[in-house]
Amino acid sequence: MLFRILDPQTKANQFWRDFDRLNDELTRSILDSQFGSSSNFPPVNVYTKEDEALVTCLLPGMEADAIDINVKDNLLSIHGKKKAEELAEGTEVHRREIFNGEFHRTLELPFRVDQEHVLAKFTNGVLNIHLPRREEDKPKKVSIIAG
Repeated sequence: MLFRILDPQTKANQFWRDFDRLNDELTRSILDSQFGSSSNFPPVNVYTKEDEALVTCLLPGMEADAIDINVKDNLLSIHGKKKAEELAEGTEVHRREIFNGEFHRTLELPFRVDQEHVLAKFTNGVLNIHLPRREEDKPKKVSIIAG
């Protein structure tokens, strides 16, 4: 290690740079698997039935007016901005794991949505979006004529 400090041009220095890079990637991978990566924020569950879908989205600490929902065909987009908490003067952040800032999440649903009848409810940091299936996309039973 002393050699690395004295001679930054050596192969040993490259080894430690590679080691640091791998360590960062591994740490990021573990954190993403435990807490979700920024591309998977906010976390959602999607439930479907033959004629509807329900999306549940966790957005703790947000206000309903800071969230935008758009639906087009079979795509649901959720966009918003979570404000950073204000810190008292002289306060330093020791560790920050709670997300704040802008997010955009687009989900592909298994059918086209009836945009006129979408309902969204936001309670206690949980966003529930009810997405009915378009009538023309619902499965139709075909009668069989015996002959």
